[in-house]
Amino acid sequence: MAQDAVPAKARKYRNALYVFNFVLIGFGLTCVAMSVSMLRLSSETFFPDWMFQVLLSIAVVVLIIGLLGVCGASSSFDRLQEGKLNFWLIVLTALMSALIVAELVMGVWGIVSFEVVSAPEAATTQSSGATEQFETGLREQLRTEPELWWDWQKTFECCGYDNNTIPSPLATGKYCTTDIVTSASPCKLQFWADISSNTLPFTIFGIVFFAIQLMVCVSSMCLGCCLRNKKE
Repeated sequence: MAQDAVPAKARKYRNALYVFNFVLIGFGLTCVAMSVSMLRLSSETFFPDWMFQVLLSIAVVVLIIGLLGVCGASSSFDRLQEGKLNFWLIVLTALMSALIVAELVMGVWGIVSFEVVSAPEAATTQSSGATEQFETGLREQLRTEPELWWDWQKTFECCGYDNNTIPSPLATGKYCTTDIVTSASPCKLQFWADISSNTLPFTIFGIVFFAIQLMVCVSSMCLGCCLRNKKE
């Protein structure tokens, strides 16, 4: 059977898969480069050590998804002409569906956790269990970079992370004293305020990236299963 017999929708879905999967592969390679940079510059950043593993894991998953999509799109016309299932795209659809559900759950968790940990009253209260691990890792990283942490406290005129009185291990800045009244406010407030003021670009990127994943999932599902069933 000639390729002209392939449904026009199949061509559109295949083109969409090529475009979106090349975008995902590019993003995956970017994550690899960023993770390597974070590892090499770990002594100059406040990122916890596990951030490197998380970013590298994301890169591997995205690259696998991109390669599955490219392989599935390349063999899609032959599979449609032969009336066979495209297992590349079936695996891709299952993986993308699981990933989308996981991202929705993590997104809800992230929003709730951010509201808890960034609230002003959270500076002197115990963090939620969901964010405690992140903050524990951050505190450990701050202790390993005393000079960088001292410069941060000086720049933002704050003291410590959540405890702003000496002898707290992280209360080492220029504006730290043994009296909570005369000591500068905790840097946790400034830290989360800075993150909050820069959430818009990350939110836009997250929405666009999620939309791309959704398009990949829909395209792979239609190209791998639905169009074949209609043809039969």
